[in-house]
Parts: sequence; C-alpha cells; structure tokens
Amino acid sequence: MDDGTIGIIMIIFMLLIVAGIIVGFVFLGKKSKERNDEAELKVSQIANSLPADKQGLFMMQYQNIRKDPIVAVWLALLLGGWGAHKFYMGNTVLGIVYILFSWTFIPAIISFIEAFTIAGKVGEYNEQQASRLASVFN
Repeated sequence: MDDGTIGIIMIIFMLLIVAGIIVGFVFLGKKSKERNDEAELKVSQIANSLPADKQGLFMMQYQNIRKDPIVAVWLALLLGGWGAHKFYMGNTVLGIVYILFSWTFIPAIISFIEAFTIAGKVGEYNEQQASRLASVFN
C-alpha cells in the first residue's frame, strides 16, 4: 500500500468514528427527551389525581420549584466546566468538585456528555418534586 491509500483509509476510519459519536449523542439526547416527556406526563397525572380545588395551587407551587430542561442543557454546554448545571439542579457538592477540577478540563468534557442526558434527569427531578408536593396536598 502506498501513502495515499493509507491516508484515505485513515480518513475513512476517522469519519466512521466521528459518525458513531454523533449517532451516540443523538441517541442519548432522544432517550433523555423521552424520559423528560414521561416525567411531565406523570406530573400531569399527579396534578389530576388531586381534588379540583387544590390542582391550581399545586400547579402554581410546582411551577416555582420545577427545573427547565432547556436551561439545564444550556448550562451544561456553556458553563458545565464550572458545574453550573450541577448547582442549578441543587447538587452543590458536585458543583464544587467541578469548580475544583475545572483547570483539568475533565469537568468540561463530562458536562458536554451530560448535556445530552440532563433533560431526562431534570424530568426525574421534577417528578420527584411533584410527588413530594402532592403529598403535602393529600
């Protein structure tokens, strides 16, 4: 094999790796969105299970404590190296760990990956908060 053939094979190999990574991130993002959608459906079911006179108050309080998955994704992408998405989700200890190790760029790499999974985690968080809040109303 000459150098040109080896170069072409290496380029094809690199493109396959990049394509695999992109497909993996798309899959993670889709699964995370599905988990968030399922959690939002469960929150609606929780609200509907409450007496009609308490549903409005429940939803007002829920809107105050819920987290927005879009905000979490943007925080993970833009400020994730400093743990902004961890602080947003209420995980102060991990946020501090991200700050302490931010000089290594490891938190930035981890948060980039987390940006594709955090929407599902936000949905789970919101579902837990709704369940906790509903127990107050029951």
